Amino acid sequence: MAVDVQKWFDEDFGAGLVRHADEARKVETKFQVSITGEGGGEWWIDPSAGKVERGNPGGAGLTMVMDASTFAKVYDAPKSGLTQGFFAGHVKMTGNTAAAEKFADLLQLAKQ
Repeated sequence: MAVDVQKWFDEDFGAGLVRHADEARKVETKFQVSITGEGGGEWWIDPSAGKVERGNPGGAGLTMVMDASTFAKVYDAPKSGLTQGFFAGHVKMTGNTAAAEKFADLLQLAKQ
């Protein structure tokens, strides 16, 4: 499935976190996601506050960088997409890489 990256982060992801606020609040890690290429951008995700905002204020527990085509794979299959992308060198992670599983869970939750 093709995903409009900017629409997903600017509108849908935050709305999904608000819909599932009780589960999202349990995730204390803050995420920085940078999508390169056409339609990309940078987003700060604070699940405990139900916020997804453009920019990079710093202080993320986990930072992930990937191109838009890799994000499309992550969007379609969050856990396997992140794992495969990481091991293939298409998803760069810095910080608490163990939190990537939590990010995948949030992505899946927000899609519901």
